[in-house]
Amino acid sequence: MFKRKYTPLKKKKFESFGMRKEFYKRLLYIGLCIIPIVLFGDEKGTFRLVPLPFFLIGMYNLLLIISLSPFIIYDFFPPKVTFEKVAKPFDKFIYYFSSALFFASLVFLLFEIRKIDNTINGTQLFWRAGFAGIALAILLTIILKITNPSVYFESKRRYTVHFGLFVGMFLLTAASTSFINHFYAATDKSCKNYTIIRKGTSGSRNKEHFIHIITENNTEERFSIKKALHEELTEGGKIELCMVKGKLGYDYVTGFNKIKN
Repeated sequence: MFKRKYTPLKKKKFESFGMRKEFYKRLLYIGLCIIPIVLFGDEKGTFRLVPLPFFLIGMYNLLLIISLSPFIIYDFFPPKVTFEKVAKPFDKFIYYFSSALFFASLVFLLFEIRKIDNTINGTQLFWRAGFAGIALAILLTIILKITNPSVYFESKRRYTVHFGLFVGMFLLTAASTSFINHFYAATDKSCKNYTIIRKGTSGSRNKEHFIHIITENNTEERFSIKKALHEELTEGGKIELCMVKGKLGYDYVTGFNKIKN
C-alpha cells in the first residue's frame, strides 16, 4: 500500500478575484437579456430582429461563466486539496473516463443532430432525455461520493469529473434516445401534407437549408432539407412529409416531397 501525499489547500485562494460577485453579475445580465427575447421572440415584422443583440450579449456572458467555471466552483465549494502528488488508480480511472465520456457523447450527438431536427417534437425528446441524463449523473455522483469520496478531493480532478459526468450524460442520453427512436422505428410509413410557413438558411460556407411548418398539435417544427428541394419550395406552399412511428413514440420524418400543382 502506498501513502497518499497532498499539497495543503490555501485558504480562500481565489477570493481576491471576486468570483461570486462576477458570477452573480453575469447571471443578472443573462436574465435581463432573456426578457426582450421572450417579449419579441414570436414577432414576424419589424421587431423580429430585436432579440438578436440580446441573444448575442446573453451568449457572451454565458461563455464567460463557462470559462470562469473552475474558479467559480472553487470559490463556492473549496476542495480539500489543490494538488495531489499520488492518486488512487480508481480515481485516475474516473478522471479519464469522465473526459472520454464527454468527447464520445459530443461526437455521438453530432451524428444524431440532423435526426433530432427531423423528428416531430424532437426538441422535446432532446431535453427530456438530456435531463434524464442529468438525473443519472446526480445518482452516479452520490454513489461515488459515498463509496470513493477521494475522487473529489483534488481540485482539477473534481472539476473534470463533474463536467464530464454531467455534460457527458446529458449529451449521451439525448443522442441515444434519438438513435433508439429512429433506428428501431416501425416500418409502416404514412404521408401527410403541410403548409410551409417559413423558409431559411443558416451558416455561411456550408449552409443548412430548412423549412418551418405547423403540425397537428399546433406547434411549429423546423426541418432540415436538401438545397435543391429548398429552392423549389415557396412560403405558403405545400409539402408532403412521410413519417414512421418511432420506437419511443416520436414520429420521424423519412422523406420530403414537393407537391405538384
